[in-house]
This record gives sequence, C-alpha cells and structure tokens, in this order.
Amino acid sequence: MAEISIQLTIPGDSNFESLQNDPIQFLKLLSTEQQRLIDDHVVGQLDDKDGAPTLTDFSISNIIFDPVTLKGSFRLHFKISRQFCCSDISSCQADYIDFNFRKECEKIYTTGSYTIWSIQ
Repeated sequence: MAEISIQLTIPGDSNFESLQNDPIQFLKLLSTEQQRLIDDHVVGQLDDKDGAPTLTDFSISNIIFDPVTLKGSFRLHFKISRQFCCSDISSCQADYIDFNFRKECEKIYTTGSYTIWSIQ
C-alpha cells in the first residue's frame, strides 16, 4: 500500500470555511492533472488490468477540519471503469481513498493511501 501526496491550492477569492461545507466546490481544487496522478496511482496497484481500467466520476465526502490544528480529512470517491474491447462489456466498481491534510495559508497538503478491497 503506497501513499500518494497531492498539493491543492485554494483560490484567492475562496473562503475555506465555505469550501469545507461544499464538496462540489472542494472537488474543484483537484486539477485534471492531479486526477490523472490519482488514476495512475490506483491503476498501478491493481493486479487485474483487463479492460484498461481508468478512474471516473470523482466526488468528495466526509470533509472534516479542525481550525485549531489546521488538520483534517476527506474521502475521495471514484469508479474504476473498464471497457472490454472483445466483448462489448463494460464494468465499474466504486471505491475511495481517505486523505488526511494540513492547511498552510492558501495551500492544502494531502496524503492518502489506496487499499485494494478484494477477497482472495
């Protein structure tokens, strides 16, 4: 289980307190490039790469923030989508990464670990 670290930047015109109450706006802090990094991180850990897995439908929930310590956490949800070219079959599996973060001025430094939840 490898960790992934991502730095988010809070836009100058945003109020962090309002972002923590609005998961859709909080998700907008995650750039397309950062989503690609998360995709690479998760897909790289999958044993089964059949169907060219890729992450889709990102969303955020469970945003928690302690204004005293300037630390918090959130859950990043996504679907692992697969398209099997030889059979016109597609599938997807919902999954998530729990991130911890610390806020420093207009930056949020996040760290999370992806766990593969498959029964062997």
